[in-house]
Order: sequence, then C-alpha cells, then structure tokens
Amino acid sequence: MTTSATGAPHPGVVAGAVLRAARLSAGLGVAQLAAAADTDEVTVRAWEDGSKSLAVAPYSQVEQLKTALLAEGSDPRLVADLDAAAWCDLVVGALASASNVTFLLADPVACEDGFRELLAWSLAGTVPSRYGPYADARPLVNAADATLAAGVVQLVDLIRRLGGNAAAR
Repeated sequence: MTTSATGAPHPGVVAGAVLRAARLSAGLGVAQLAAAADTDEVTVRAWEDGSKSLAVAPYSQVEQLKTALLAEGSDPRLVADLDAAAWCDLVVGALASASNVTFLLADPVACEDGFRELLAWSLAGTVPSRYGPYADARPLVNAADATLAAGVVQLVDLIRRLGGNAAAR
C-alpha cells in the first residue's frame, strides 16, 4: 500500500520498500526479523507498509535493525540504503504537503547516487537493479496528485540547477 485512507503518501513508503527488500534478501519472515531486531511484528509490518516512518524512529532502534539485518545475511547494499530511503521519505512527504524541499536537498545524503535512485523509484517506478528480485517495477507513491506532481517538477528543476552548478565548479 502506498497511500493512506486520505490518499496522502504513507510517511515511510520508500524506507519500507527498502526494508522489505533487505529482509527478503536474507530470506527472513517478518517474525524472524522482529525477533532479531528486538522489536515486534506489528512495528516491522508498519515500517514495511510505510504507515510508520523509519525517518522518525529512534536512531538506536534503526541501528539495531540494520545490525540485525546484516547479521541475518541481508544484502549489505540494501541495508546501506535505509538511511537514504528514510531521507527520500522526508522529501516525498514535503513535496506532498507543498513544502519547500531545498533544505532537505542540501543534506549530503541527497547527493548520494542511492538517494537519487530511490527517489526515481518512488516517483517514477525505476527500480534500482539491486532491488530487482525483491520489488515490483512501479512507483511507490502516486504522483498523479496535483500537489505532489507540482513538487516533483520543482524538485527536478532544482536538481538540474544544482547539477549544473556542480558541473561548473
């Protein structure tokens, strides 16, 4: 599920998709991951469906989750993407509420290739190849919403301008 009952994107849909892929890459069930990460199944399911955002989870809990995933054999590339995915969720949420995302894109995580790939997946359905076995080729959020679509246009324009500035340096 990518939207709430109101039609707004779930606050953690990108990190949820990344978490699900990391869990599946280790061949873990939800109960197994919950036990390994010392949390409950309801929390893991809420993170995975995006209804509960990893971006606002306590740092220690996210680190414990990442440690458990790695210990259980998850693809380390997917686990490493969790931070960028949580940041994508913040950007998508800001776009959906017509907020300015400039300050979010000023963070170094927004310059990482993984962030750009996850953002493209969330908005356009372009699944990064490392997620192929674990994800459907579809956008994670419904960009048909006029507010979100307008925000995406602004975001693309801003990224182009930032990219042009970086190339000029």
